[in-house]
Amino acid sequence: MLTKKQLLLKVHLADGFGPISELRLAAWLVTSHNWALSALEIAQIACLPERYWLTFQTSFDSLALQQKCATHERYVQYLTILEADYPQRLLETHCPPTVLFYRGDLSVLKQPCVAVVGARQATEYTKQALRHLLGLPQTTTIISGLAQGADAMAHEVALQKGLRPIGVIGTGLNCYYPPQNEHLQQAVAEKGLLISEYGLDVTAKKHHFPARNRIIAGLCHSLVVTEARQKSGSLITANLALQANRNVYALPGQVNHSLSAGCNQLILAGATPLLNQQLLLDELHYFD
Repeated sequence: MLTKKQLLLKVHLADGFGPISELRLAAWLVTSHNWALSALEIAQIACLPERYWLTFQTSFDSLALQQKCATHERYVQYLTILEADYPQRLLETHCPPTVLFYRGDLSVLKQPCVAVVGARQATEYTKQALRHLLGLPQTTTIISGLAQGADAMAHEVALQKGLRPIGVIGTGLNCYYPPQNEHLQQAVAEKGLLISEYGLDVTAKKHHFPARNRIIAGLCHSLVVTEARQKSGSLITANLALQANRNVYALPGQVNHSLSAGCNQLILAGATPLLNQQLLLDELHYFD
């Protein structure tokens, strides 16, 4: 019989099941002593909409899914929401993932964590600011999404300064997006921690990245926005961090620069202008 952990993995990798339904199943499993369930019973427990039942049952009972689960059990470490090591900060957020796949050292999640987000077209201003601002104690971790631009710059600077990186990606752990970040992604896994809620070989899809951002916002103690346009994914991540009661900092920029418009807007709305390194140091002191 499958363990609870293996059952959550199987459901997570099956077709037709969404994150809210997974959370309902996980909540049921907390107190259940019998989880030898059929696909139909799982669908009913999780209140899966009936229009998805056939898709889920076909996938859940398939040999292909059985083989996929065996591959994940063999080649990747994973953590479920039912385990003691699951990050407490993530539990406090809206719709935490029921399964997290990872490579690297889980213990870095227990260190003070600063998330850095910003534009994919980030300029040299972001890199210079990060070099100045991330002279933090080496017990600090830097989390970002390993995207092009500000994300990659944050991880590169973190590695240069001896800080532990955490990368949250919108693909499976066997994939690299963008492809030019392959070596950086491998370095993050080796020196810190690489996390994804997607199965090993899942490629990038547009909707993966807003979903990834909720994990970044949930895991951090503080979030820094470097450069961002007025309507951007970075501002969505900042709002998610605010909803999770995280401190949000924004790097002030030139009023006539489009990549500074989002940060200046955040400051106007109440985010803390990140004027110096000491602002981060003063706050992170509380999480040591």
